[in-house]
Amino acid sequence: MKKGHIRTDTQANAGLTCSEQRFKRLIEQLDQIVFTVNAEGCFTFLNPAWQARTGYGVAEAIGMPVKNFIYPDDAPLWEQNVLIAENTCFEIRFLDKYDNLVWFEATVKPDPDQPQGFLGELLDITGRIRSAEELRASKERFSLAATASNDGIWDWDIKTDEVYFSPRWKEMLGYADDELENRYATWYNLIHPDDLTATIASLTACLEGNSTLYESVHRLRNKSGGWSWILDRGIVMRDASGQALRMAGSHADITHLKHIEEQLLARKQELNTIFSISPDGIVTLTSDNLISSVNPRFLSMTGLSQEQLMRLPEQEWLSKMTALCPAGRSFAIDENRPYTLVQIQPANGFVDGQCDANPDSVGGNTGVQTLKVTVCKLANESISKVLYFRDVTIETEIDRMKSEFLSTSAHELRTPMSSVYGFTELLLTRTFDQATTQEILRNIYQQSACLVRMINDLLDLAKIEAGIGNIIHLETQALDAVAKQAIAEFMVQGDDRTVKAMFTNEAYLVDIDADQIKRALTNIISNAFKYSPDGGEVSITLCRRQLIGKPDEVGVLVKDHGIGMTQEQVGHLFERFWRASNTSHITGTGLGMSLVKEIMALHHGHVEVNSTPGIGTEIGLWFKSSTSEGVTYAHHC
Repeated sequence: MKKGHIRTDTQANAGLTCSEQRFKRLIEQLDQIVFTVNAEGCFTFLNPAWQARTGYGVAEAIGMPVKNFIYPDDAPLWEQNVLIAENTCFEIRFLDKYDNLVWFEATVKPDPDQPQGFLGELLDITGRIRSAEELRASKERFSLAATASNDGIWDWDIKTDEVYFSPRWKEMLGYADDELENRYATWYNLIHPDDLTATIASLTACLEGNSTLYESVHRLRNKSGGWSWILDRGIVMRDASGQALRMAGSHADITHLKHIEEQLLARKQELNTIFSISPDGIVTLTSDNLISSVNPRFLSMTGLSQEQLMRLPEQEWLSKMTALCPAGRSFAIDENRPYTLVQIQPANGFVDGQCDANPDSVGGNTGVQTLKVTVCKLANESISKVLYFRDVTIETEIDRMKSEFLSTSAHELRTPMSSVYGFTELLLTRTFDQATTQEILRNIYQQSACLVRMINDLLDLAKIEAGIGNIIHLETQALDAVAKQAIAEFMVQGDDRTVKAMFTNEAYLVDIDADQIKRALTNIISNAFKYSPDGGEVSITLCRRQLIGKPDEVGVLVKDHGIGMTQEQVGHLFERFWRASNTSHITGTGLGMSLVKEIMALHHGHVEVNSTPGIGTEIGLWFKSSTSEGVTYAHHC
């Protein structure tokens, strides 16, 4: 061989030393502890990881028995495995320099360089052990809490698809422990079809997302075939990469709570419906004195909009309401009284969405509403006050009209009664000749007749308004015949007054009560003569008219050439006891035309009045024709 190819011993020793150095550096950099122990059980070698894991220096541990560092309870375990010393692996606890437990996974095998000695490594698994203990403790706490709350427990191993359902979990659904299999499909197949998609989507989102908490409310089929509402909660356990490994959680039966919730929702809907359709206005305020809600009726009462009122401070709302009050009045509510009466005029000039321009409506056409306001205070965080508005305009006006009616009727009754009383007193206290006595008796008779008519008219009006008894009996009759009878009964023997009747040969059949219509015509004819001085002519005409889109009408028209009325007077014509100021010298009760209007209303007919001061008045009673078959054109007789 050539000299250059022969390695000397010096070169070989140098190569060996280099390898030893590299091996030493490798051992020093390891995280796990590398050690050798002699036959006496003392450390003969330890790498720097020893000090990092136990706190003891390597120098102070070399030559010391291994048992000096082992947790006393695990010393027998060390002895047992060292005796075997054939690639054995076991878990053991050491005590560090500060008396803290350190868990190691120990690997031990015989040392070929030391007879009866051995070598090995210690891998620190303290973190893993503590995590396992914490998980076990957490499960124990969770199980204890779930048991205390009477919930069912489940634990799902996602990789193996094995699921543990606790006996209580199954008992909730009416099953015994052995009647349901512990697998995912068991739960899946019990879910209500209507809840399945949402429930699985919620579970999938939790598993595939970053969330660790899962919650779902759904129905499960119970053993009786019904459905139980379940609150399902769980926690996801993931590996280092975030992959879901298992889930554990609980089932709570909330069927009873769900039924209560449904009842509350139904009740809420009922209250909302009542709130919306209430015939009275409602306003609610929060504890911060802000408007929280207003119902449609209140908006129609005031003409205000919801946008104007929501979340409005109470003082600003009161200012808006004051702006609706008639001039000189303010919107003030006394919360210490049972209720407060206020008056307003709607902001848009409308009442309940319709302009109050009907002169026959109660209260006239002023548009002023009288509201009865009741305040209810609540000990509630969301609603502290409820204001209840009731429109009492009609009731207030009716009370006023009743008082006025009583006052007027008492006055009207007193006038003839005073005459009867006075003339009777004269007859009782004084003696008159026969002619004077007859005149006094004639006056008493006339005033008594006036009282009887007035009382009869009042009673008839009361009966009509109250709907007492059979006021009318409708029969198909010829209107001309009824009109002729009314004229004949009105005219008395020796009466020089004449009624000009302008009738055609047509019968004019209508459905009427002949007696009531004769009474109405008699009142109108009587008025025509009373208000026609110097024997003005009175005429009666019967005719038919056709109105576009409406049935034929048959009318009887009474026309005079008397003093006539202004339009304002015509507006008061049907008010009880009303008499025009220029007719005070003419005898009358002021009830006749009120009765005529009520009689026509019972016949579903109507009264038309056309009058001109100084020229005369025409009053028409119009009925639906019993032979009407439709309309194609318009014509007035």
